Amino acid sequence: WRPRPPLRGGLAAMGALPVEAEDVAAKLEISRRPLFLKFTDVTKADLEQLAAAPTKADVKRLLKECMKVDEAEGLRTEILADLHYHNYAFCMSRGFEDVKTSTFLSVMKRVLDEAFSKRLEAEGAFEICKDLLLKHGVERPPWSVGIFSFEDIRAIMDYVHDGFFRHYRLYTYAYMTHCDLSFAIDRQATSATLPIKRPKKLVPAEEVDPEAQPEFAYLFEPTEAELAEQERLRQKAIADERSRLIKEKVEEGVKKLIEQFEHKLQDQDERFKSLMGTA
Repeated sequence: WRPRPPLRGGLAAMGALPVEAEDVAAKLEISRRPLFLKFTDVTKADLEQLAAAPTKADVKRLLKECMKVDEAEGLRTEILADLHYHNYAFCMSRGFEDVKTSTFLSVMKRVLDEAFSKRLEAEGAFEICKDLLLKHGVERPPWSVGIFSFEDIRAIMDYVHDGFFRHYRLYTYAYMTHCDLSFAIDRQATSATLPIKRPKKLVPAEEVDPEAQPEFAYLFEPTEAELAEQERLRQKAIADERSRLIKEKVEEGVKKLIEQFEHKLQDQDERFKSLMGTA
């Protein structure tokens, strides 16, 4: 098995397909894939051979043939073979039937293919794994088949979370394409230096007010504390002015009342004097 590059960067980049035909070719490639994965990569005959294999090395060799691992012998091949072997060992520990074992091995192969070819993060690869398991966990033809039970899916999710996805970044580092950039500086071409310009002497007559320069305006803007103090003083001035106006109105009203009271007293005195004179 080898991670396949995305179609857009493969055939289209080599000029085999025009740009407008890329989406059509991608859909055709997806349509050729089997809808369900039971006995897709590992058949019943393959499972019988795996069950009869005497050693771990024989099991890994058979799994590499079933999963079409065409990497050259080396660390990458060993990592992939170990992954498939541990997936098979998990199925054996759970006592899975042949159809469940074959389906789970193909599910993990599809997850690897999709994740590495599309350069997905762990979250995207986990969504693909979850969707594939749900497609094989409910009997609802033609959209899904009931191969795994609820308990099977829960056990598989725990297994892949604690194993494959816990070390997902290590797998991506080993199997995704990397580009290393190496560069050097040509010191001979950059060895010439420009002459140093001597600064012009400053005289007091050329000194300017920094606050009057537009480019320095931001240095003299009031701080938040100063703006808050200005707002407090403005509100205080408004309150003081309101108090002064109220006091003036009150004093004018009191003055008018006193004048009216004095007029009433004067009228009463005059009436009293007139009554006394008539008596």
